[in-house]
Amino acid sequence: MSISSPEFGYPRALFDPHYIPPKLLHRNKELKLITNLFRSSLEPDDQYLLNAFIHGIRGVGKTVFTNYSINYLKSNSGHQFTSIYLDMSIKSPYENLRLLVELYSQLLSQKYVYLRDSKDLWSYFLYLRNKNTTPLILIFDNVDSSNLELYLKILRIAKSLNLSTIAISQKPPHALKEKLNSLTDQLNLELKLEIYSSSALLDILTQRITLAFPTARINPTYSRYIVDIVTHFDNFRPSTCIDILKTFYQHFIEGLDITPTLIRDASFHLLEFPFRDDLEFLLWFDDSPINLFYLPLIEKLAIYFKNKENVYISQDELFNLYKLTCDELMSPYNRDQFQQFFDFLLTNGFLYPSQFKLKNKELLFFMILDPDRFLDYLEIKFSKKLD
Repeated sequence: MSISSPEFGYPRALFDPHYIPPKLLHRNKELKLITNLFRSSLEPDDQYLLNAFIHGIRGVGKTVFTNYSINYLKSNSGHQFTSIYLDMSIKSPYENLRLLVELYSQLLSQKYVYLRDSKDLWSYFLYLRNKNTTPLILIFDNVDSSNLELYLKILRIAKSLNLSTIAISQKPPHALKEKLNSLTDQLNLELKLEIYSSSALLDILTQRITLAFPTARINPTYSRYIVDIVTHFDNFRPSTCIDILKTFYQHFIEGLDITPTLIRDASFHLLEFPFRDDLEFLLWFDDSPINLFYLPLIEKLAIYFKNKENVYISQDELFNLYKLTCDELMSPYNRDQFQQFFDFLLTNGFLYPSQFKLKNKELLFFMILDPDRFLDYLEIKFSKKLD
């Protein structure tokens, strides 16, 4: 796939950490739950406060979900409210408090007063909040045991300040410090964002490609390949799919091809549980005993994947390679022998099962190892075995 004379700059859908897609995919149930609760809490005749705690693994989309929910409320609730977002991971408790006061001052069109003392900052925030009756929702992102101080204090006084909170964390409340456990009764909603299915992850990846590269066309098979890699080695994280797309950007604007090799190389250093790199794999293979009959079969497999259009192989296609090898060696076909070879490929990381199937429901398998590099190696390996 190549693009001629691309006419776009840095796409926000990839490079803006606060980008909110026009439609949030595959979170309808969670979105309905949180927006209905907050919409109800904002009813003028029956206002109440909410403290929500959203958690899930890193990169599952907690921040995007929360920001989308807030934007959805602002557009659809029919009620006025203000919100402030704080990333707790990048500043100290004092700096976050100072930023909170500064942002709230701006919302109220008040001149920000620089204060060095935390007590003075709290006093000024209380003063500003008591002057304004518009509902306020504070969003605390990346809450963990190292930065609980500000969140806990806000949680304690939220009722007196007439404000609601949304905390975002990789850990559930009970997994944080004990002092938070004593406050869990103040949480109205604990919401875990589960990992996506592979098909949902593919939809999200396709959406980001369309948003970031509207004039580009990535082979849909390559999109499935990215999802398979992330599924197997990075817990289905949509953030990793987006990070892989970021590495393609320079290739897009230069009109270069996107290939399986580029996808493998781009993925390797982004994965939480990385597969063995080519050198590590080849060193392992060099020290491993192997049935000589497997060598020409593995060579044919590598040649098959060398064609960049061949991202996946079915078991039937693999059996055809096996039969071709048997014919060359004038050896009879043997289903048990083929099954042993097939198990060898799966057990030793030559092939991995895909989450996607052919239309006839036949299973597919993909390769992580660079076939070109492996073919170069096999030429040496063959020579050693034949000597």
